[in-house]
Amino acid sequence: MVTENGRATSCATLNADDWKKGTQVVDRDALSSRLDALETYLAELRGFLTGSRDEFVREPSVHHLAERYLHLACESVLDISHHVIADQGYRQAGSYKDAIDVLQQEGLLDADLAGRLKRWMGLRNLLVHLYLEIDHGRIYDAISEDLDDLHSFTSRMARMLEAR
Repeated sequence: MVTENGRATSCATLNADDWKKGTQVVDRDALSSRLDALETYLAELRGFLTGSRDEFVREPSVHHLAERYLHLACESVLDISHHVIADQGYRQAGSYKDAIDVLQQEGLLDADLAGRLKRWMGLRNLLVHLYLEIDHGRIYDAISEDLDDLHSFTSRMARMLEAR
């Protein structure tokens, strides 16, 4: 649901102090389960690093599965982001990358992490829309070099949830 001023809200009406008071609009268990799922996807992705880059690129059964886990991880980031945006009554995001911008603007993410997460959302678009053009070596590199970005997001959202 979107309010007259373009801010997202859940079925219940929020005020600015609801988050700090711990009012639960979004199901806490649902958000927690999404964070757990994201951690599971990240653990699965780390498992692909036991093989070589060449093997990863050469074996479709390996890189296709890894790409699916990456897609699920990116979708989890978006799902969690949209839950938080709705829960807090922040402005409605106009795109996937904008959901990350909203969290940054509201002080939940620093600019550096937000920038890195927006690149992950670009990868999500590649996985979904340009799947025939994927450079599997670059996917391996992203898993080996940049997966901590997604873990950082998970940690920040988990700390936020615990603080409620």
